[in-house]
Amino acid sequence: MDPVLRVEPRWTDLDPAGHVNNSVYLVYAEEARARLLPQALPSAWDRVVVVHNEIDYHRPVLLSDSVEVTCAVESFGTSSFTTVHAVTAAGHKCATVRTVQVVLREDRSGARPWTVDERVALNDLIVPATT
Repeated sequence: MDPVLRVEPRWTDLDPAGHVNNSVYLVYAEEARARLLPQALPSAWDRVVVVHNEIDYHRPVLLSDSVEVTCAVESFGTSSFTTVHAVTAAGHKCATVRTVQVVLREDRSGARPWTVDERVALNDLIVPATT
């Protein structure tokens, strides 16, 4: 599967100023993660939940833009990991989205530590930080 999500903005994605609405960037990031992580973490993907998002906006995305979104693991800890998404259009960085997620116990009562295999898979997805 192509690691880059390609998106054509819809008019419903726009804010009153004609830019893609700030909340839509989270949808783009989620779709990019949903392409990457089920393959990397097949036994845990259905128990991964988002606990934090942050977005840096660099340039607006317009209806006429073709958008590309990448997803990579930036870092991971005992039970959490951070993905970083670059949202670009026409070769320009439009936004950087960082999302912190945790893996839940099977009964979903709280976070659990990563298994050895999951840590290896996450480590394989790490890319150097680029801001």
